[in-house]
Amino acid sequence: MELKNEMKITIANVPLQWIPKIEVYYTDLPQFPIMYIHVVKNGMRIIGCPVSVSFDIKEDCCDAQFTVLTNVETGDEFACNILKSELSERIGYSHKISKEDILSYCKGNREYEAFFEDLWTYIKLSYGDYIPFGQFYEEVYSMIRFVSAWQPKTGRQSEMRMLYNFMSAFGERVEFNQKWEHLEYYLLPTYQDIATNTLDEFPIYKRLFNAMKKVFNLDFTKNVEISGHSFKSQISAWPQNKEDFMQGVTNKYLATNDIDAEDKRSLDTLVDAFNRHGWRAAFYTSAAINIITNDYKTWEKDFFKEVYSNGNKLKGYSEKVIACFLQQGFEKDEIIPIDTWIETFHQYALGIVDRNDFYNSFDKLGKIERVIWLASQANKTNMKAFFDVLWCQRYGTIGNSDLRGINPIACCECKLKGTCVGLSKCNTAKVVLHSGDVEASEISKVITEKGLRIKDILFFCTLENSIPKKVYRKYEHKGKIEWHLNDEFSGYILNDAVTEEMLSADSVSMSEFVNYR
Repeated sequence: MELKNEMKITIANVPLQWIPKIEVYYTDLPQFPIMYIHVVKNGMRIIGCPVSVSFDIKEDCCDAQFTVLTNVETGDEFACNILKSELSERIGYSHKISKEDILSYCKGNREYEAFFEDLWTYIKLSYGDYIPFGQFYEEVYSMIRFVSAWQPKTGRQSEMRMLYNFMSAFGERVEFNQKWEHLEYYLLPTYQDIATNTLDEFPIYKRLFNAMKKVFNLDFTKNVEISGHSFKSQISAWPQNKEDFMQGVTNKYLATNDIDAEDKRSLDTLVDAFNRHGWRAAFYTSAAINIITNDYKTWEKDFFKEVYSNGNKLKGYSEKVIACFLQQGFEKDEIIPIDTWIETFHQYALGIVDRNDFYNSFDKLGKIERVIWLASQANKTNMKAFFDVLWCQRYGTIGNSDLRGINPIACCECKLKGTCVGLSKCNTAKVVLHSGDVEASEISKVITEKGLRIKDILFFCTLENSIPKKVYRKYEHKGKIEWHLNDEFSGYILNDAVTEEMLSADSVSMSEFVNYR
């Protein structure tokens, strides 16, 4: 395939804050453009490779001008409009999300509306009046992208290397003109190509797909029914290690003539591409085969909830990977991947403990997730705009084993405390203040000596010169009360002493504590 036509495409009125977030390359792979466009419309195969972007700065926005290498003629208006539409999707401009959108998804719940309106103040500092949403990745490309994102060893660097490994191993390399021949760009079949088994234009991927079908039929033999859909699951997971995978899968089936040498090469290369991890190879295999058996384009919110909740039955699948590619590759705005940051956000900030209750509390969860994820990631990296919000999502003790959650000191520092739904549900919890440090094993004794009942107390806060420093939280384990150090970091930046009235009280409410400053 040749991409020898050069086209300029402009996306107008992009928020200025988006400029650093529009990526054409990843730093460690400068020869590999990462925006991928491949669609078939009206029988025409349209391919676009964005190779550069520049910005025409206006008063409060900019025009993003892309240079795109393509197989279509620059005068073909139909194809040009398709490429522009796809580019708009890739940067999240086509279905960008406003504050008003988010508030409308709260189903009329005034508490959630007030909280998200408050949070948007900080979102706006980093993203402007809108945050990106759209089809960030082409469907097939998105599957590879998010299998690569499953537990990467070195974060995004590993993810992008695995993405490149797969594309360069199984894609058809396109040809550029001399000016751009230093670049590498690889083409895979579209979702529809795979669904209809029209893979002849993609012989390398066709060999892989045929090999995956063979091992899928051999190893994914357990039938799992979910809401009228039939899935094939592994009985035993593939080995994680490459050598063990070869011994337990490809060498075994080669010896029994269930696969041939070409199949073995494809499957071993698949494991190599995903950083020599057999589980990632299984996740991709099941994801790709289910294009044929369980068309992802038909998946809706309620069905996906059932798949997600039954994920432990689907060995060889990753429900989080599926959620990510459905949301960002198939533009399913009702589907949300649940990770640590999403879960802690809905449990702490929104005060929704149960995942199903969270699902049912909002419309357009895929768009709600973008707000949560962007805020959580910015908070995790200590961006100044987010430094004083969502302290509940930060680790609170040396060793980073536990998040701070809702606790007196962290919530005292948080600028969202006035609208935080989770905190409002904890306002009456009792806090004991204690001058000086104390061993966790002695806390119950200290509380009892104050004439208080342990069952009435949730937090124990130690003070240094009347300034809160550490928080312990009460837990019950096998009928025994234990006090765990919950937060020893939030107090580092507190400088205000508690009031004399609070010091003299046997205990104070959470509400009194977080508002003492």
